[in-house]
Amino acid sequence: MNKIVERFEKLMLSSLLISLLDIIVGIIFLKFTDFTMKVNIVILGSLILIHGIFYVIRYVYDGLGNKFFAIDLIIGVMSVILGVFTIVNPFGGTLNIIGILFCIWLVVNGIEKLYYGYRFMKAQEDIYPLTTFIAILMIVMGVLAAINPFKIFMLITRLIGLFLICSGVFDAMVNMLFRQRAKNIMKIFN
Repeated sequence: MNKIVERFEKLMLSSLLISLLDIIVGIIFLKFTDFTMKVNIVILGSLILIHGIFYVIRYVYDGLGNKFFAIDLIIGVMSVILGVFTIVNPFGGTLNIIGILFCIWLVVNGIEKLYYGYRFMKAQEDIYPLTTFIAILMIVMGVLAAINPFKIFMLITRLIGLFLICSGVFDAMVNMLFRQRAKNIMKIFN
């Protein structure tokens, strides 16, 4: 069991690095608003693709996927498809499309966290309220990215940058919670 917990903690540490990547890309979107829409779409698509590949790797990594990361296979495949679709982008570089694609990705990430929140609630794990709250915030951010009610105040790329930073911070919080409570969490999924 200790070896499994060690592997789980390593996965959570690598998940923190992916969250850091979200924050860095968010800062780039906030800071450099003069990129062309095509460059922004490729950056966003690449980020979603990296997430998808990471989810699939996390699922197949050393047998932990069947227990804890079962939803990651679905989320990973969806993210890979969405990332490739975003990069290829057959609809052109319109602001609405980038907001909708980002919305889909945030909602998918929120659903993943909601799944964990539900599993923790069923097991009466103490961290379920925070995990569920973060999931709901991510879903709300996704919906706001799609409808962009702040059109007057900010460009969609700045909004996406802000939401990427928030999403990265939320993911990092969840990953740190998972890492700290690795033994308890692994018992739930056995």
